[in-house]
Amino acid sequence: MTARRRAGVVRAAVAVLAALTLAALAACASIPDSGPVRQGGPVAQLNDPLDLDFNPSPPEKGASQQRIVQGFIDAASSPKNNFQVAREYLTHSMAANWNPDESVTVDDGRNRTYDDQGSLWRVEVTPVANVDAVGTYHPVGNTAPVGLNYQLVRENGEWRISVAPNGVVIDDPTFRAVYTQQTLYFYSPGFASLVPDARWFPARVASAATRVASSLLVGPAPWLNGAVTTAFPKGTQLAVPSVTTVGGVAHVDLSSEASQADPTQLQRMQYQLEQSLGSLAQSVQLSIEGNAQQVPSLSAADAPVRNPAVDSHSYVYRSDVFGPLNGDTVTGLSGLSDKVAGLHPTAITLSASRDQAAVLSGAGVYSVRKNGDPVRVDGRDGLIGPSLDAEGWVWSVPGASPGAVQVAAANGGDPHAVTANWPNATGILSLSVSRDGTRIAALLHTTTGYSLMAAGIVRGANGAPNALTDPIELAVPASGATSAAWTSDLTIAVLATTTGAATSIAQQTVGGTQTATSGPAGGRTIVGAAGLAPYVVLSADGTLLAPTGTGWQAQVDKVGAVAVQQGQP
Repeated sequence: MTARRRAGVVRAAVAVLAALTLAALAACASIPDSGPVRQGGPVAQLNDPLDLDFNPSPPEKGASQQRIVQGFIDAASSPKNNFQVAREYLTHSMAANWNPDESVTVDDGRNRTYDDQGSLWRVEVTPVANVDAVGTYHPVGNTAPVGLNYQLVRENGEWRISVAPNGVVIDDPTFRAVYTQQTLYFYSPGFASLVPDARWFPARVASAATRVASSLLVGPAPWLNGAVTTAFPKGTQLAVPSVTTVGGVAHVDLSSEASQADPTQLQRMQYQLEQSLGSLAQSVQLSIEGNAQQVPSLSAADAPVRNPAVDSHSYVYRSDVFGPLNGDTVTGLSGLSDKVAGLHPTAITLSASRDQAAVLSGAGVYSVRKNGDPVRVDGRDGLIGPSLDAEGWVWSVPGASPGAVQVAAANGGDPHAVTANWPNATGILSLSVSRDGTRIAALLHTTTGYSLMAAGIVRGANGAPNALTDPIELAVPASGATSAAWTSDLTIAVLATTTGAATSIAQQTVGGTQTATSGPAGGRTIVGAAGLAPYVVLSADGTLLAPTGTGWQAQVDKVGAVAVQQGQP
């Protein structure tokens, strides 16, 4: 027997109930238009956001096997009280052992099928994304159906599920309502910058702070291991399994391992928690095994940089001058402009201090500094636009050899290879170091199309990049992807050609979802920007364009290259 069921029946009922409730309230209340003026009572302060839950139904008496399986999947959309209603569809033994936090399969909700062989049921769903055990979001490139098996038995005269896969299945619209993105923060190796780590947790106000704090103590997502660090001593956990928030203050009680921290480390621990809990609390009170700690705040001078900024001016190569664009005038950079322009660049990355540039020219990739002559650091054929990190290392790679990444010091010297592994990659279109210097994004050709991936940068004792971590796939762009660029510490924009000269731009959150919009006709290269526009686009005919309102505005023409800017405090 085969049954098909369109997801969302229960959610529709909830929506109707909510509408009826609002209508009833509207009918029962109105603004008085007569009578004396009276002083009103004090206005209650709402300290917590409106807490809306999807309230699933428990199993019905005498429910069929199919209704039990369907009801369980629907009920698992609600994490309320540790998925209490969903567990009612399971046998007592299975309810105690089922782990809903192992994963989330996000599906389109339209094409679920239910097939049975006696008491064994197989449910097939069309995946959109997966959320792993630590809360990291992974888009799915292959939309082939995924099968899930459920075994049913009679318990106390009712059908119940005795075997079910760990994790939950939830359709995309409900996922976005029930789960929320929280950003954890770790440090760059020298504690100079904060590095974001996006996670997805059930959007329950009562437990959100606990999940964030406990996840922060466990450490970064696997793809960031080795690229970032934490202020918490190894082994530190929550002393009690709960973070309470009172009056905007999150009370975090840590285990005895935290007592190993010196005063500076304690400040960094508190700051890391404050930044990670920023959407849930205004401040943090640290305790260690119940003993409150008096931790002074980090001074502005000692605080790490979060989301390094770039100049609001675009830096372009135009009419044999390289520098910031003011109106239609390019102002040369002293000691650097002539050297860059003399190479007739096709791609440029500019350091935050404006004293170094990585330049692609016809003869290869060069490191250009104010002091000294340009130094060619890579002469291989087919190189794509280079990148530059906060330590002055120049990154380069041939487009046809995505794993052949190498770096060279600012003053040249012997370049060395950086171990990189991009699964299924056959070519690389763009390579870009994040503005904080801890991660790298790559837009790749793969055996099946295109892929946007990110990896952490693992450095040696001298700060030299040695390897990239195993990457995370961030998106599977549509055909025609041409360019990618960091637009903040947590977002990357991907430019793609759609039909003819038309283009699209997808803003991808690292570890999260994306938004898409139309790009300019003939767009070729996208670069992160600042101010009202998060990016600008250089077209194939040399016109620099910026988004404005619902369209695109030409900034200047005859541009040979627009520079990627590295972040600055």
